[in-house]
Amino acid sequence: MTNDETPKHEGMTNAESRKPEFTCRRCGACCRWDGHVWVTSAEADAIAARLGLAPEAFIERYTELTRNRRGLSLHSQPDGACVFLEGSDCRIYPVRPAQCREFPVTWSVPGCPGVTEQ
Repeated sequence: MTNDETPKHEGMTNAESRKPEFTCRRCGACCRWDGHVWVTSAEADAIAARLGLAPEAFIERYTELTRNRRGLSLHSQPDGACVFLEGSDCRIYPVRPAQCREFPVTWSVPGCPGVTEQ
């Protein structure tokens, strides 16, 4: 390792070794952030099952085509919050999409009270 390389654990990328410390405060800020929440076919199936819906019914009721027309994203509530956010709770938390599970490692929102930068 040269002097300008960041030390990392075996098999961990530099981005992973710099991930912020995170303790979820259940504030819902990440679920109120404007933008798309992409949903894969497998995620749509899992969410549909969690809601007791056929996958087609879930897709029709809760998703829309992304702007680039390459996939599906979850609907938003009129205020921009995720359609599955109720108060500060996620109705589909155990089967939430990867994009949600990866918070705050691959993305974060400014001012999230649970994130402490290292």
